[in-house]
Amino acid sequence: MNREADRTGWAAQAELEVLGRVQLRVGGVAVRNCGELPLRLLALLALQGPLSREEAADLLWNGSTRLALQSLRTALSTLRAALQGAPDVLVIGGATLSVNLQALWVDALDSPAEPALLHWWRGPLLAGRTCRGTDRWLEWRHAAESRLLEEHLSALYRAAAQQADIRLAKAFVCRARELSAGYGAAPGLPDRKGEYEAGLLGRAQELAALRCVRRSVHVKGPRGSGRTSLVRAAFPDAVWFSLPDPSGAPDPGWVSRAVEAGRAVFDDVEQLPDRVWPLARYLDSRGCHVILVSTGPVPPQWHDLPVIEVGAVGAETLIRLAATLAPAWSAAELPVLTQLTAGLPGRAARLLRPGAATLRALLRARLEQFSEDALRVLWVSEGPAAGEVNRLCVQCGLEREPLRRAVATLTDAGLWADGRAAHPLVSDVAGELLPWWTRQVLHPDVARAGHAP
Repeated sequence: MNREADRTGWAAQAELEVLGRVQLRVGGVAVRNCGELPLRLLALLALQGPLSREEAADLLWNGSTRLALQSLRTALSTLRAALQGAPDVLVIGGATLSVNLQALWVDALDSPAEPALLHWWRGPLLAGRTCRGTDRWLEWRHAAESRLLEEHLSALYRAAAQQADIRLAKAFVCRARELSAGYGAAPGLPDRKGEYEAGLLGRAQELAALRCVRRSVHVKGPRGSGRTSLVRAAFPDAVWFSLPDPSGAPDPGWVSRAVEAGRAVFDDVEQLPDRVWPLARYLDSRGCHVILVSTGPVPPQWHDLPVIEVGAVGAETLIRLAATLAPAWSAAELPVLTQLTAGLPGRAARLLRPGAATLRALLRARLEQFSEDALRVLWVSEGPAAGEVNRLCVQCGLEREPLRRAVATLTDAGLWADGRAAHPLVSDVAGELLPWWTRQVLHPDVARAGHAP
């Protein structure tokens, strides 16, 4: 029964399945020997909408227009006979053909509930019809299949991002990846995993808001909040700006690609030179939507932009992240995740991606990516007056500039806050990773049990 028909008080008189094996039923009884081309005609009208007789004939039959129209009349006669028990399905005007979708249920147009999404796609589209058909028909069938599959993949990832049951969420993602792999050669079929990841990071609402903006926009939030993932999920075809040679002008080819794509992203705008802003203004004047990504305010001439704010998320989002990215992680350690990441999902995702079974192992995999300077700063951060710059320089054996770089890197990663490591375990793991000879030269006042040389 068609859900749309139920809402309007109609009952479907016939049912047409076009995903996988093609089948027409009238009053619940399968129609036999209807013929391949009449069923193609019915599917075409159901999925495409009203068509003129000439358009339908040219799509389905080769030969002259006169012969194609004659074949169309024969197919219509066959369909009328097959749909005798469903008189409201086929609508034949003087020059236009259509179907009444309130009287005809079509599987490809149905919107299943979440569990049924896993089994909804039985494609390929019109798979059971073996007749090759015209080139125009094959192009139409391919385009219709790609559109339906794209919408279905989007629904799967959206359902996964909003699903509280982790096992069901994983099942949706696995099904989407399976379909993407099976139809990966189809041109124009996008990868929708960014939409799932944005929802998983607690950004479903911001994603919807960003997609609704029909002009340039400012995406604002702290580092590690998931700003970049959000923009990539919302606008996968946008062109991202990268600094050219310091002495050169922006690549004209980049400007052309940005105008053609209709969207240009300027990330970390605080780090961009002033000469970038005339370029951004030029793109905006050409109708290219400019997306500015920053941690703070933008230049005054851009203050009228709509702002999409991103920030910390709730504990349930971080729990879902942990269950997806590090399923073996102990639930007892989950409260520490919020403390380590300040509730910022991007930071949590970077920490969790190694997928280790314990928090110590996760931290070890994360800290192995940092320089020895950063590890020194972390290891001494539990000592007295650790937040004082002069004291830190002495304790770590660093000059001011290397110290500044190390602290900035650790702060961006969420491992440094308020003048010390975000959690004592961070200091412990950093000490484990330091070579023993490095620990020997650090200031003795900060030697702790288990770390003293």
